[in-house]
Amino acid sequence: MKPFETMLKPVGPFDFDSTVYVPHYFPTPDFEWQPNFMWQTLNLEGKLLGLKMENKGATDRPAIKLTIYCKSRLAQKKLEKIIREVNWRYGFDEDISKFLIEFRNDEFLKPAFQRLKGMRSNCANSLYEILIICIVLQNATVRRTVQMMNNLFKAYGTKLKFDKKELFAYWSPEDLKETSEEELRSLKVGYRAKMIKRVSEAFANDEIDESKIRKKATEDAKKELTKLYGVGPATAQNILSGYLRRYDAFDLKGKLWEQKILSRLMFDKELAPVEEITEEFENRYGKWRGLAFHYIFTEAFWRHRERKIPWLEKEIRL
Repeated sequence: MKPFETMLKPVGPFDFDSTVYVPHYFPTPDFEWQPNFMWQTLNLEGKLLGLKMENKGATDRPAIKLTIYCKSRLAQKKLEKIIREVNWRYGFDEDISKFLIEFRNDEFLKPAFQRLKGMRSNCANSLYEILIICIVLQNATVRRTVQMMNNLFKAYGTKLKFDKKELFAYWSPEDLKETSEEELRSLKVGYRAKMIKRVSEAFANDEIDESKIRKKATEDAKKELTKLYGVGPATAQNILSGYLRRYDAFDLKGKLWEQKILSRLMFDKELAPVEEITEEFENRYGKWRGLAFHYIFTEAFWRHRERKIPWLEKEIRL
């Protein structure tokens, strides 16, 4: 694959590793990370690309070398579109300095800032891809989810080789438009086959416009998302806070795993009521409550990578 190199300049302060890699996300075969480097595939409007990012800056002077790999030469307009898309998905152009200043002495955020200052809440995937991820996460252990995703990639994904890596690229919604539920069920996705089929059809038939969803107000975006088959409040919340990075979006309904971990981290309880946690976040962090959640939650998993936290280890079932 032919490489094209460019430099990206995220708004500082910025932390590369914690932005491009989220330790509590389950592993997928389209992505690889090691300190200061990240590789992923990108399916942009049916064009399959390999991406490599390399950290070339510091917290207050961020810089990223982006290398784009493609089988054919990319036109300048296409290159510009890819760069805009990467900047948007990882939040490189967003300024969160007010958040960092306002809560620099907060009991729970101060240690997170010391470790992850400048981390963005990112979503490396398209809206369609994140919906597929949310569907396979429903009512499943992490191990089961990984198995289902691997089966889908092997059946419908495309292997790309670039920079001595071999990663799968996601399929397009159109690729599953004519696929039967029976075929999907044969990949051991169970009842989720119907959801995967219906969501793929909705995107293939242009029933949802990703670019318009990005521009909608939070509540309007939520209403639009929940029109899709199988998308309930928990999935909509994941998309609002992760994919759309609405930093005021915080809702634990239907999220027992997150509830249990926050209960330990903030209340030293095995299980604090959802209402108690929600009230604490609303009163303490206001319009930043969604981003505050991401920092507090993610910092615990980075800490766990360095030194095992026994109670957290029990919650990770990979």
